[in-house]
Amino acid sequence: MNHAEFEQAVTDRLVHYGYIQAPLVERARAFHQTRPMSFLRALLELKLTSADILGAVVEEVAGTGIVDPSLMTVYPEYIETVSKLIPKELVQEALLFPVQSELNAIRVAMLNPTDRRLISALEAVSGCRIHAVAGLEQTIAAAISQHYGVTFNGLPRAASDIDEALKLVDSIVKARLEAPMNVYSDAAVALVNRNRDKIRADAGALEAIVRDPELIRFVHQLLLRLVLAGASDVHFEPLETVFRIRSRIDGAMRTAFTFPTPVALAVVARVKVMAGVAMKPATEPLDARISYDLVWGKDVDFRFSSLPSLFGEKIVLRALDRSRKRQGLNELGFDTDTLERVRDAAERPNGLLLVTGPTGSGKTSTLYALVEHLNNDDVNIVSAEDPVESKIAGVTQVHCGEETGISFASALRSFLRQDPDVILVGEIRDQETADIALKASLTGHLVMSTLHTNDAPSTILRLLNMDLDPYMVGSAVRLVLAQRLVRRLCAKCKRPAAPRSSASFSPREIAILKGATLFEPGECEDCGRSGYRGRRGIYEALVVTDELEDLIARKASVVELRDLAMQQGMKSLRESGLGVAALGDTSVDEVLANTVGEAPGA
Repeated sequence: MNHAEFEQAVTDRLVHYGYIQAPLVERARAFHQTRPMSFLRALLELKLTSADILGAVVEEVAGTGIVDPSLMTVYPEYIETVSKLIPKELVQEALLFPVQSELNAIRVAMLNPTDRRLISALEAVSGCRIHAVAGLEQTIAAAISQHYGVTFNGLPRAASDIDEALKLVDSIVKARLEAPMNVYSDAAVALVNRNRDKIRADAGALEAIVRDPELIRFVHQLLLRLVLAGASDVHFEPLETVFRIRSRIDGAMRTAFTFPTPVALAVVARVKVMAGVAMKPATEPLDARISYDLVWGKDVDFRFSSLPSLFGEKIVLRALDRSRKRQGLNELGFDTDTLERVRDAAERPNGLLLVTGPTGSGKTSTLYALVEHLNNDDVNIVSAEDPVESKIAGVTQVHCGEETGISFASALRSFLRQDPDVILVGEIRDQETADIALKASLTGHLVMSTLHTNDAPSTILRLLNMDLDPYMVGSAVRLVLAQRLVRRLCAKCKRPAAPRSSASFSPREIAILKGATLFEPGECEDCGRSGYRGRRGIYEALVVTDELEDLIARKASVVELRDLAMQQGMKSLRESGLGVAALGDTSVDEVLANTVGEAPGA
């Protein structure tokens, strides 16, 4: 709740408990309007309540403890250190006091510890998790005056609105991003070099490095800059002669930074404590999550994966941007015919709709778009996901995985007792899940899921290889949508491409490219000199017709399934990609690198 709502909630409880009479509240409001102080302090100034009673009610409303930082012993060295993470001007503007620094958290006394906007801002500035506790205005102001040398001539009433503090956060974040990266890396490398012998021999020395603001700011800036550059994954890789940090942007891996090998131990330890994982070297793979607000202005979580390797632990962080607007079906890049096929399958009352492709091909985005298309008050939608990557209003979402003890199969069984219309299953991984999904789709439910297969026809073979009844597969499956993501050409630097020989293309593919002006990547600062910026989907939509159902029932080959599907209007992934290239949105080389075509002359 915001500050006004918080003060109102505290006041209402004071009245409810009989600590203050309602008419006196109005007197306090009139007094507050003419004084530079918070309303709760006005209650104390008028002696309408005591600090002990007010503090107890504030604790109750805030759901957290209350502290008096003016009574704490605070050393100048602590203030100097914590000010590198939460600057003095922000402490003063937001009227807060960092009372304690922990391994990856700062405990902060605030007037309103329920203010999620301010907590998020402090996390984005400090790079640490913020644990908010309550504090009364006069005690926080006294502590700031004492330890930061700030003189308060009363608290401006505007301080009850944190907009000015958030503007200050904007400027702090911007200034730090404008500084060269070596400002942060040089300080962190020097810190590690000074302590390189200690941190290998002494866990306490490594913990001290992990707590050091120079290392905290360095790792924070690494992640912040790479995510803002569009990285979906960040790789921390200790190698024999170098510590390499790479990022995946638009599906392509790029080396972002390299540092001396001693830096690896400290950086890996820092990332582990951010994820709530023990600093000590792991002997087995670990999975975790960084779920506080590291990126100002974006709701980004990081999925953490650690893998012991020959030269140390490799860590991969996948950035999950929850603030990014989900795409609708019309925004995924379907051509008119494919969009019609997908909509028709999704709007049927039952059947199995499968989205296939490798990891990172956008399958989840497509499933979410389908759910959004169907989501309304008349439809009961349930989903089983590992993990739940985005919250969808109106949909019952279940997190599956080892930590919850819920498997896709067990979730599916439970779903069938929840009167669902539409069921989303994150992935069909085994025969049990596939069998339940097939039966559910044949008993009046629309089931949507994913499989890891190369193309649409081979998905049918994959299901049959799970020992599923061919007649059930043919009857249940309505649509198989195979997809890939190809990089978009940078609009600023793309340039016309030289004519290509038709020898490597089939007649259908040649017909798609005929008369089109093709483009190739150039180089500019906007796209990081890669020639590409952003990605879009290409699709292969196989609709199971009566004729295809007959082929499936007699276990026909993938070649037979593909030939009939293409005769009935299916475009291959390559044909879809070449259609995008003919529009000038991607290059032919990008399409060829991500798809397999028919034999020339076929």
